[in-house]
Amino acid sequence: MSEDIAKRSTQKLRHLSRVILILLIAVHMITWYIMGIRVVGSIGIEAMFYGLAHGLITAGLVFWVLVFIATILFGRAFCGWFCWFGGYLELSEWGMKKTNIKVPKRAVLYLAIIPFVSLLIQIYYTVLVNWFAGIPGSFVVRLDVPQPWGQTQTWLSALITLIVYGPVLVYVFGRKPWCRYLCPIGALLKVFGSVSLGKVRLVSDECTGCGTCNRKCLMAIDVMRDLSAYGEVRDSNCIRCMECTDNCPSDAIAFTMRNKGITLTEEAASRAERSSLKRRKRSGLDIAIVAMWTVVIVTIAWSGLRQNSPIELKTLMTAGMLIVVFGVALALKRIWDSRKATQATKLSLTPIP
Repeated sequence: MSEDIAKRSTQKLRHLSRVILILLIAVHMITWYIMGIRVVGSIGIEAMFYGLAHGLITAGLVFWVLVFIATILFGRAFCGWFCWFGGYLELSEWGMKKTNIKVPKRAVLYLAIIPFVSLLIQIYYTVLVNWFAGIPGSFVVRLDVPQPWGQTQTWLSALITLIVYGPVLVYVFGRKPWCRYLCPIGALLKVFGSVSLGKVRLVSDECTGCGTCNRKCLMAIDVMRDLSAYGEVRDSNCIRCMECTDNCPSDAIAFTMRNKGITLTEEAASRAERSSLKRRKRSGLDIAIVAMWTVVIVTIAWSGLRQNSPIELKTLMTAGMLIVVFGVALALKRIWDSRKATQATKLSLTPIP
């Protein structure tokens, strides 16, 4: 009973951490824009890039350096515990389920190139373009720049973000679409998280390979495959949300700082393999979507169209193009499958001489 209470407390604490962060953001906005207390500027990732580009130690640069250090220790716990937008996505999914809107169990776009493309485009246009004119020779402390809301953000662009990147993407792609497929910050944290000490690991040999961890994972990770192969979850999409550990019926997995060397029993490994095989594998559809989206987005960025577009269009572009490309690729796949089925039917009806 006490273990169940502890497990529920973990998720309550995780949700509370995000609520506290949102409240701190609100206080930050009020002190800056209403009270005129302008000591600490933006702590968004763009503030870090702004500092690197202009030779400034901004609040954002300090904040993200601390996040990177924490990621090396604990993995992508920031994404699971502190990212306010990740919390908003979970809230969107919860609200859709409560109103009987079906959230698809889709595992599309396993290839991780998309968020890295977004990250590289952002680094190029916010840092490297400035460095081409001259790399800063020294850094000056300026915690008050840039401003929290940003120079070009509008209320309409914020509304587009909340609608399109929240319920719309969840409706099309299922759980955590922004976190899994598009977030450039997530891509950056994957780099640091790849060497993290803290991971979800087997802590006893009581695992039965039931696959509950797979079903509960917010990021659609094949937890059972990693546990069977390594005794720990090595997938870079793991955000340490602890849904798998909290829901494990045999309490066989937990977040630890070192590998205990525990492996699955032969029976559990066999069952885990069957559970993993049921999960959707990468396909030509995934590759087509990734390739099409990358070509379109890089072309738009390289042509300067993105930089010269209104902020509302920029905001819509990344997710909008993903939805359009997904629809086109899915339609082409269905046409291809239909033609193959028709040809197969014709062959079966052709009389053998």
